[in-house]
Amino acid sequence: MNTAARVTATEPRQRELAVFISIRTILFAGVAVALAWALASIGQVLLLVFVSVFSAAVLAPVVDAMSRRLRWSRATCSAVLVLGIVVVTAGVLAVALAPLIRDVREFGDQLPRVIENARNSDIGRSLGGGGDGLETLQKHSSDIVSGAKEVSGGLAHVGVTAFGAVTLAVSVIFMTLFLLADLPRLRSSIGGLMYPGTRRRYNQITDRIIVTTSRYMLGNLAISVICAVTYGVTAAILGLPYALALALLGGILDMIPNIGALLAGIVIGLVALTVGVGALVVVLVVIIVYQQVENYVLQPMIIGRAADVSGFTVIMSVLVFGSLFGVIGAIIGVPIAAAIKIVFDEATAARRARIAAMQATPPAAAA
Repeated sequence: MNTAARVTATEPRQRELAVFISIRTILFAGVAVALAWALASIGQVLLLVFVSVFSAAVLAPVVDAMSRRLRWSRATCSAVLVLGIVVVTAGVLAVALAPLIRDVREFGDQLPRVIENARNSDIGRSLGGGGDGLETLQKHSSDIVSGAKEVSGGLAHVGVTAFGAVTLAVSVIFMTLFLLADLPRLRSSIGGLMYPGTRRRYNQITDRIIVTTSRYMLGNLAISVICAVTYGVTAAILGLPYALALALLGGILDMIPNIGALLAGIVIGLVALTVGVGALVVVLVVIIVYQQVENYVLQPMIIGRAADVSGFTVIMSVLVFGSLFGVIGAIIGVPIAAAIKIVFDEATAARRARIAAMQATPPAAAA
């Protein structure tokens, strides 16, 4: 072989790369872009639908229990339950809405001054109140108040006027009512598309998710009401300003697992600090005692282990869903994480059973 042939043999071969995009791929990409744009444009409507579906899942076991005990039809039980909730809520709002709105508005306007008074108090200075912590909180207090709409997960942007608020409430109420009445039919329609084995697993998973979501959210709501009453009565007895606003703040934040009660305690402690050291001490004692009662009595008794998730999962779900949907996401993050865990456990149950059987088999028998 001559030199020229050897050089030619050692040269790398050049390959031509051709990229073909089919018409189907182009159409699929166009449909995906159009669907994403459509979903983004109706984001508020999707949020309302999600809230209605979540509310129906929470109330579904209650409707089932009413239907078994009262021997009423599901539609009648759903209508009575939703109507009762609306009447009770309307009655509470009719009595407490005006002073509550006044307290919340004044509390938002006076929050910078409250923080300033806490910084300038004797105990505030002794605890480093003149440092960066309260100063940063004071600088951003107006941002906290003005950002309430963004924190609320987008619901505050819908219906700023009274007409919009009424439309929002009526839409959620009726969608929840229709979902409650038609939930068994919808589940059977979806299950009819599955094979019998898959249908049984589907029914088991959905039953577990609905029961877990309902028990956790109803129990969490009951505990938050107890927290709001406890903090509100304490603030009223001590003569703290904005007692109704503090009660509402404590109840809402207490629905956020683990960190919500701490945030509410910080704000209430700052308000108590402006009244006096004695008020602050009493508030701290009440908060500490109540938290022990809530953690070791109320939660095990009311909620139990409805959402059987780890502490790390709780914090992660609060942070992730809170960043996506605001306070609403932080509140519903734990039941969503529990639902994901239920689906994952069911999907991997057969594999885990096989692995456990292999580990339990003696080495001689396996050989």
